[in-house]
Order: sequence, then C-alpha cells, then structure tokens
Amino acid sequence: MAQKGGKVVCPSCGAENLPGTLFCVQCGTYLPSGGPLRTEPLPEQEDGRPARPRIDGADFDERERTIRIEVTVQQTGRKMMLSADRELLVGRLDAAHGIFPEMDMTTDDGLEQGVSRRHARIYTRDGTCFVEDLDSTNGTFLNGERITPYLPYAFHDGDSLTFGTLKLDVRILDTTEAH
Repeated sequence: MAQKGGKVVCPSCGAENLPGTLFCVQCGTYLPSGGPLRTEPLPEQEDGRPARPRIDGADFDERERTIRIEVTVQQTGRKMMLSADRELLVGRLDAAHGIFPEMDMTTDDGLEQGVSRRHARIYTRDGTCFVEDLDSTNGTFLNGERITPYLPYAFHDGDSLTFGTLKLDVRILDTTEAH
C-alpha cells in the first residue's frame, strides 16, 4: 500500500486517505491495512469440540432463531426477502470497483433516486434489526427522519427506510424453530 505524506494512497483512483481508513473516500475501494489478516480461534469445550453460543439457556443445536426482512420498493413494487443472519450492504452494483451489494438497488433506478454505491448496511444484534448509513451522498431516512452516518438505528416491523429518495416498506419476520 503506497503512502504519501502519512496518508494512504488508493491503488484504484490515487486519492489520498487518512491512515486507518478501510475504504477509499473517493471510490470505495478496500484499502488493506498492510498487516496480515487473522481470525482468533473459538474457545473449545472440555471434549475438544468448539464452544457454542447459548440463547436463553438453550443450545443452538436445540433451538434456532431466524430473522428475515421483507422489503418492498414503493416506486417499483419489487419485493426482496433478505436473511438477516449476516450484514447486508445496500447500494448499487459497481463491478469495476468490486462493489456487490446484497441489496442492489440499481434495477430500481438507484442512480436516479440518489442511492450511493455503498449507501448503508443492515444487520441484526440480539434479535434487533439495525440500519447504518455509510456516509452516503443523499442520506438514509428511517420513517422520514434522516439518520446520522455511522450510527446504528434500530428499525422494526412496519417501518420505512429511504435511501436517497428510494423508499422501502419493511416487514420483519421472526421465527424460532426447535430442532
């Protein structure tokens, strides 16, 4: 990774970024930290098997909670069913810069509606759904109120999310299945 005057230079567009920046502020390209990536191993149980998290005293083997998010784009009527078991990027496809959002709003006139390539992210923590604006150009709105970039906001069944001017109705489907 090239550096210029203490700043990190993007390998794609040449823009200068502050040290510690993960994605180029100009084009959104991932900026490697320079160090090797590593993952800490999970702790093991006494019998050598990986430890499993617990929810309300039940093992995941016995009970599995599934949260699905159904969004309907108001302007086009398109419905998407999303699994909230991992983080979802909301934005527009840009293969040239390696941006492949799980919620690709390109076909819903995302560009014309002001949706950024890396607009927002949606994720769940402890059964609650959150939306976080990724410092998009035209903002993210929860029930008509603009949210502050990089701060997570909880949203619920029946709420509306707006990316730029593209408005989506949200349904949250929460199920718990016994195994």
